[in-house]
Amino acid sequence: MQVQDLVQRHGLNWPESQIEELMTLVGGHPYLVRVALYEIARGRMTLENLQKIAATQEGPYSDHLRRHWLNLQEDAELLAAVKQVMTANRAVDVGTTEAFKLRSMGLVKFQGNEVVPLCKLYRQYFCDSLVLLRKTVPLRFGEGKT
Repeated sequence: MQVQDLVQRHGLNWPESQIEELMTLVGGHPYLVRVALYEIARGRMTLENLQKIAATQEGPYSDHLRRHWLNLQEDAELLAAVKQVMTANRAVDVGTTEAFKLRSMGLVKFQGNEVVPLCKLYRQYFCDSLVLLRKTVPLRFGEGKT
């Protein structure tokens, strides 16, 4: 396994369960794995602490996540698609164009013709960001009524 090799190269002696926890958090995304292992190997944080702060502004991924968030906000259809994917508890069909854009950004993976979040980190961050967006953007006339 490539991640297990990287863990060892960073001087970490992790059981398989910790490697699985990291994979759940970052989905095997090469950049996200490398950042996590670098921060942990340097003693800046533990895996447990990383799991708590990864999706926050305090976490080591804040610039990476913010860049994706800003890009998504530029495209209303893509933002709607990411909302649908990140808030669903199953694979969803967001349309071919949006699915391929989200995959090219590295945010989702395909399950058949439908997509799911690439990892727990993205689900947490984008769900939190969508809640904040909802609180800060005023409703347009007629929205939010039942």
